[in-house]
Amino acid sequence: MPADGCSRSLTAVPERLDKITIATGRETLTMPWSSRVALLDELQRYETGYEIRDAFTAVGASSPLKLTNEQKTELLRVIEVWGQRTEGGMRGLPEAIFALRNALEDDLHHAE
Repeated sequence: MPADGCSRSLTAVPERLDKITIATGRETLTMPWSSRVALLDELQRYETGYEIRDAFTAVGASSPLKLTNEQKTELLRVIEVWGQRTEGGMRGLPEAIFALRNALEDDLHHAE
């Protein structure tokens, strides 16, 4: 222990705080926090992305994020454009973004 009597150890962050859970109609996905941050950065490019950004910002660690069909449609569009600009296409996107895209597409297809 240091001379001042204070412990300098770092407390590990619980793993559940390093991830975000997203509920679609057919499945629940887990995304690393770093991918959430990258997605929020991407959404800032779009005027229509503010409601989705707000939803991703407001979600807590204990409950999954739920989006409306309108938000899912917009998020799917954003991810597809992002994938077109990314080296390696969709598979070049941050972890779990491609899986989110696929889940959104599947969910919207079954909502019709």
